[in-house]
Amino acid sequence: MDFEEFDRHVQSLRARAARSGFEEIEDFKVIEGLTASAKEIAEAERVLSATLPVQYKAFMMRYGGGQFGFLDLFAIPSIGILQEVEDVVSVSRAEFPDGSFVAVAPVGTGDYWCFPVIDRRCGDEVWFHYHDVDEPTLEAPGFLEFVARLGIRP
Repeated sequence: MDFEEFDRHVQSLRARAARSGFEEIEDFKVIEGLTASAKEIAEAERVLSATLPVQYKAFMMRYGGGQFGFLDLFAIPSIGILQEVEDVVSVSRAEFPDGSFVAVAPVGTGDYWCFPVIDRRCGDEVWFHYHDVDEPTLEAPGFLEFVARLGIRP
């Protein structure tokens, strides 16, 4: 999936939210938009000792973390700002101290959707990593497919 197709799905999500009245609820955002700068992404990669996927980095600069439709995405931490929310770096370092995965979203059960890390590079695929099972399962071939299926539900 490319961004052109993904953006069409996002427009559909926003239209559905407007029709249902969700956007009128105070403090509720269909897309939270905690975007990251190229500098913040580079710092996250440095701390994680892993190169993040190109599509993911573009998404974080364009749409960002936080609530995205039906999905909660970890934000890239802002440089020099103390955050009270979980982010990609803090969760990944706590849950995967060996650097084998980078967590991008919580499942809500103590499990995470993640990128596998091989030779200090994240793969494009998103995997479901169970906290009590050694065998993660493939969730999506790319980040946009993952967000579209679980967050937008076209």
